[in-house]
Amino acid sequence: MSNPAVITLDSLSNKNLTFKRFQIEDNIGESIHLHIDNMRIDFTVKEFLEFSKMIENSLCELNFLKGYNISDFDEHFLKECSPLLTKLVDIKIENIQLSQLKCIVHVNYKNGLSSLNITSIQNTPAYQYLKGNKEKFIHYQQYNYFNINNEQRLLSTLKSIETNKYLHENRFIILFNGQNYIRDGQHRAAILAHLYGLNINIKVMRFYFKEKKHYINQYVHNAKIFIKWFMVKIYKKVRFIFHK
Repeated sequence: MSNPAVITLDSLSNKNLTFKRFQIEDNIGESIHLHIDNMRIDFTVKEFLEFSKMIENSLCELNFLKGYNISDFDEHFLKECSPLLTKLVDIKIENIQLSQLKCIVHVNYKNGLSSLNITSIQNTPAYQYLKGNKEKFIHYQQYNYFNINNEQRLLSTLKSIETNKYLHENRFIILFNGQNYIRDGQHRAAILAHLYGLNINIKVMRFYFKEKKHYINQYVHNAKIFIKWFMVKIYKKVRFIFHK
């Protein structure tokens, strides 16, 4: 039975890694637990923060972000693209017209099926929210940091850009290789389009990889999702028939 006083801060599981389980837990009032497979390491909060800083410094020395620091990027973005970073060969700052950028929007259906849509900035839930059509964005499923919802996150970014302009703290909209699909910074793109229109030129950061695992083909992706969803449906139906 799980301990109600333990909060999972982060968890990773990947059969392709050297270890299969990596989980960080906050045992409230006692310690921070780091689980690596069947091994557990206990830290005080102070020790864990010092350990985290040491890891961050070590990663910076490896220069796997091509001259940039971890603090230059959103932590969740780095986690999501971490499987690709060993193939990163360069990071460049480029100019592009905002209208040329496309956004990745996830759509979830009531029957459990989901799809990935590549769309223009003005068709994203975030942009529609800024134009007064709020309902879809309020319920849009996306990652948010602790104790913040979709509206708070977007409005906080809006206030920051209005006050400090785009590129405050050098946080660029990020693209991969030759695809103009926003991988990080969709909210910032929606806000820039809302404030200044789509015809402005902006600076973006483009990651260049030596492989194409990052490449997104909307139709292939959705076909794979549909086939997997369909096979699960068939499996459950067959299992139900044989267990009658």
